Amino acid sequence: MVAFHRIFVIDFASLGLGEAPDANRFQSVGADTLGHVAVSWADKLNLPTLQQLGLGNIRIDHPLPGIDPVETPTGFFGRLHVSAQTNRRATGLREMWDYNGATRTESVFDTLPAAGYTVTVAGPFLSYLETQSLAERVQLGANKDAFRILYDRLSQPESGLTYVLLPEFRFAGEHQNTQAFGEALMLADRYLAQLMHDMGANDLLIITATHADDPTIAVTPTREYLPLLAYSPSRPSTHALGIRRTLADVGATVLENFGLAGHAAGHSFLNEITQ
Repeated sequence: MVAFHRIFVIDFASLGLGEAPDANRFQSVGADTLGHVAVSWADKLNLPTLQQLGLGNIRIDHPLPGIDPVETPTGFFGRLHVSAQTNRRATGLREMWDYNGATRTESVFDTLPAAGYTVTVAGPFLSYLETQSLAERVQLGANKDAFRILYDRLSQPESGLTYVLLPEFRFAGEHQNTQAFGEALMLADRYLAQLMHDMGANDLLIITATHADDPTIAVTPTREYLPLLAYSPSRPSTHALGIRRTLADVGATVLENFGLAGHAAGHSFLNEITQ
């Protein structure tokens, strides 16, 4: 029996949380995407939904301006570290969803449909996403379109996974536009509030990022810790998920939820949010 009927994963691609321990290997010393965007906005960056989920609690040792930790977060919260020795744009995406099969590299996006579960993958034109042939694939170019996909899937009864990659943060990061990055964050925060309001008791939402793009640094992408937030209406008691050593933990969690744990590359945190 699955713990969650449907899982929704939102990839805030480019949203880094500060330099990773190996940042020096990727010219990313001092990188801090969210921190630098928050500073540039002074007290104007307002992210009430993400803040209540626990975004500020992830960095309690290095507070984010305007995104304070909350006493009782509604979400589970933690950080992800990319384990791959490269830092290209698709590195984290592959690490999160790929694993070594018996004879070749497999994808979570293919494994779930083969087991009878519905999978929807939505994002900009990325070659990796285009090759996920067993999933329903939707190309999109704006964050609002990504949330439309999520709202539509909420009305569908099928059990499975919906993954959406928000495209606008990458553009802001690459063009070193902290204003556009902050505006996109605040709009996404409002869309997120509606999504959470409409979720069912047996739904799980995972908010993360597959890479970072600090708009104040010329290097792209930057090597940073990445956010991990998990929320379900049926889990009112939450806690920290710590620092995860690989993005594959997200894929492992999805696979374990649907009874396919034997395929996973990372370490699932499903039991940490269901106990």
